[in-house]
Amino acid sequence: MSLAERPLPTVQPPPVLWHRFVVGAAAEMLAVCASHPADVLKVRLQLTGEGNSAMRTLTAQDILRSGRGLAVNEGVRNGLYAGISASWSRQFVFSGLRHGLYGVLEHRWKQEFGSISLPGRTVCAVSSGCFAAVIANPTDVVLIRMQSDGHWPPEQRRRYSHIFDGLRQISRHEGVATLWRGCSPTVLRAALVTTSQIGTYEEVKHGLLRAGYAESFSLTMCCAMTSATVACLVTAPVDIVKTRIMNMQRDCGVSYKGPVDVVTRTLQQEGPLAFYKGLSATFLRLWPHTVLLWIGQEKIGAFLKSIDTAKTTAARGTIATGASR
Repeated sequence: MSLAERPLPTVQPPPVLWHRFVVGAAAEMLAVCASHPADVLKVRLQLTGEGNSAMRTLTAQDILRSGRGLAVNEGVRNGLYAGISASWSRQFVFSGLRHGLYGVLEHRWKQEFGSISLPGRTVCAVSSGCFAAVIANPTDVVLIRMQSDGHWPPEQRRRYSHIFDGLRQISRHEGVATLWRGCSPTVLRAALVTTSQIGTYEEVKHGLLRAGYAESFSLTMCCAMTSATVACLVTAPVDIVKTRIMNMQRDCGVSYKGPVDVVTRTLQQEGPLAFYKGLSATFLRLWPHTVLLWIGQEKIGAFLKSIDTAKTTAARGTIATGASR
């Protein structure tokens, strides 16, 4: 058999696990551009009636009043998009890590066991979410404070200019350890949101594909809406605890000893329904955010895959040319 007749060696495409890091961060950063105003509103509603037994639940009028105040009184930059730099930074670190590490862990799981089911996805989601939350906690602290700044009286506002100004001021005036304030509820929330978002999305998608449904925009929408709904309901109580403990100031307003103190006092003063304050804004934020996230992931992932395919095709062409000589 001549050299030209020999079968060409198979060229394996390069590892693409890094795609999940890039795709996760990029898609979340794009999605937050649309969902950020609802996130600011959610934070303000979570703080409304804090420690006030007369405001155990919020009415439609409370929600409209908060929304009108953000849009009219504070404006777009300082109200609706307060803390957008911190939000981008958080998504870059937290979402890039949780999506990327989930992909790595899922890949290793499949290598070890051949396939992965819901319990396996849960383990991967919890592990990646918790690790990412610890690393990204400083950006979360700055984000909550920038979003809630308009909630404080003018003389008590922190007035961070951007994410790096917030990190600098906190480190200088309160100590570096403050950047990890509220880390435990943040980690718990991250585990819940990563499990509910990624785990639910992947499980529903694989179930529909096995049932015979083809990859399509409607399938992506269905999976995204399902994962968003589960994430909203599961994470709302923990999100309240996280927001309140990160927002507090020691010398004014309501102050807490820790996450358990937040839970205890909120239950005593406002009742169990207080843990779902801002749920409407949470849905308003997470529904479009999750839909844009997964659509963005699918599109960006497909783009990166097409680049890898083109490189692989070019490599095979080079080998074929060399073999024919």
